[in-house]
Amino acid sequence: MSHKKFDLVVAGAGIMGMGCALEAAAGGKSVGVYDPSGEGTKASWAAAGILVTRDARKFLSPFREFYVRSIRMYPQWLDEIAGRTGRCVPLHQGGDFQVYALDTPKGIENWEGKKKQLERENSQRFTLTEKLPDFLASTSPLENVRVLHFPEDAYIQNRDLLEALQAACRSAGVHFLSADTLLPMRFADGKTHCEFASETWVADEIVVAAGAWSVKILEGLGYKMPMIPVKGQLKRIAKFYPDDCMVHYNEDIYFVPRGDSLVVGATTEPGNWQEGFDAAGEAYLGKHLKTFLPRLADAALEEWWGFRPRTRDRLPMMGWLDPEKKWALCTGHYKCGISMAPMAAKCIARMLRGEKTLLDLEPFNPWRKQGIAFTAAVT
Repeated sequence: MSHKKFDLVVAGAGIMGMGCALEAAAGGKSVGVYDPSGEGTKASWAAAGILVTRDARKFLSPFREFYVRSIRMYPQWLDEIAGRTGRCVPLHQGGDFQVYALDTPKGIENWEGKKKQLERENSQRFTLTEKLPDFLASTSPLENVRVLHFPEDAYIQNRDLLEALQAACRSAGVHFLSADTLLPMRFADGKTHCEFASETWVADEIVVAAGAWSVKILEGLGYKMPMIPVKGQLKRIAKFYPDDCMVHYNEDIYFVPRGDSLVVGATTEPGNWQEGFDAAGEAYLGKHLKTFLPRLADAALEEWWGFRPRTRDRLPMMGWLDPEKKWALCTGHYKCGISMAPMAAKCIARMLRGEKTLLDLEPFNPWRKQGIAFTAAVT
């Protein structure tokens, strides 16, 4: 069996994992990336690519600050990726209409909660109206509504970003391997040995950024991670409005342009490892589409699903799992992985180099009160 040596091995070839790999490789490290999940089940692949800040100006939590500042890094990050590959992934700043139907208790509750959030965060660049925009009014009977419009909120085509990131990583010398048959890692002679069916990788440092599959990797290392998969089911329908904007309805469903179609999503199914778009997904999306836009033809052009990684306290795990063995985590970002990837990748790369990170990672320490625990002797 052949052996390959790397400064860093990253578990996970989603946007988060490849972002970390690219930053490390750009800094001169030799990097290998393997992926323990199937292509169609990555959260990065399955997501809609939504990047919304709601014009937050005051941050009441470290998580919110990390999230918003990361999204604001996107133009520069996409330029860096394009500079390495020539592949331009556009940042679509078409804005977002957030619709609240006040004929239901949930709609009222969501609206009141959003008003308080905007006040707390000192948001200013938005408009509020009491009627639907024209392109929605023609397909929806709703009248008692509040509609917030955030003109600067954005989205990306996340599948295009995955391809561009992989190309950028390859241009920086990153080596990739698909590894459905990964055996447990082992630490020996100051190195971590990742044993695959065809070869063994030997690494100075490890970053586990494998989303929902991080739990299984850590189990093999003797750790218990308080994280569960949250299945999300989505579909695409024909685009029924001309604008390049997103729409959110009652925080139940959203519409995100993708070419001449719209991504509609998404279910939230905690603890569900069942693969496939199923009756539950069809029922959930169909119900909310019928309520919001009953006259809309919603025949699916595509249906899919993915597994998001959610921790017990809803905070990601970013930091050292074992600083002596050089094992680190960058996972558990739940629905915010794509949004938080630029900042997370740069922070993890700096942490590995022993430098001060751009934002403090201590709130996301894997060993916090509701974090990692030992399950067995770790060797």
